[in-house]
Amino acid sequence: MHVIMDEAIKLAILVENNKILRTEVIRQVDLIGAAKIIECTTPLIEHRQIMVSNQSGLLVIGNGHKLNDSLGLIKFCRTRLADWTILVLDHLNSNDSAAEAFAAGADDVLHVPFSTQEFLARLKLRLHQSVRPENDDRQVIKETLAMAKLTQTELEIMNLLITSSGKIVTRNQLSQHMENNDWVYGDRKYDVHITNIRKKLKDHMISKYMVKSVRSVGYYIQETRADDDFTTL
Repeated sequence: MHVIMDEAIKLAILVENNKILRTEVIRQVDLIGAAKIIECTTPLIEHRQIMVSNQSGLLVIGNGHKLNDSLGLIKFCRTRLADWTILVLDHLNSNDSAAEAFAAGADDVLHVPFSTQEFLARLKLRLHQSVRPENDDRQVIKETLAMAKLTQTELEIMNLLITSSGKIVTRNQLSQHMENNDWVYGDRKYDVHITNIRKKLKDHMISKYMVKSVRSVGYYIQETRADDDFTTL
């Protein structure tokens, strides 16, 4: 039985060199109703050309092959295709492997081996989070943020975080979005902007949006209840 999502995936690309795992993941992706599935064993440059022609998609990629190739495809997908959902199958299970995947732009990391139930549950959750706000919601967002008297830069940062629908936005993604340049390690200007945004939201008693931090990775928006505070992770 297929599990039909609110928005069907037009294209799913699976990059995994373990045949047994690849077959099982394909079966799970098929359950959520992907219109087209491409499977392969290594990241290929052709994938980037395929991706840009599809507005919505899913990338499931294992890091059991060349790590730099995997991270490169993840970075490309995240910087060019904000609507795509990215899941990483972590074969390395090292202290840094998950952090590197998140820093590159992954939405979630599953440590191999994992159960099919966990994979499907995480996939459905991430796809649900990737659904963009409708036009009416965007107007509410605009009016809400106007009350906080954010600067233009702060407003652009908040819009990016909100439209990312709970996904982590890295400093490099912020830099690419705001300046069309890679983030330079040690540059704390976005940390300063986030601090100012939090203060203005709190000063104007706007508790709908909480800007959360993920250490060494980036930021994401959590929609809150009125009685939530503005502490960070």
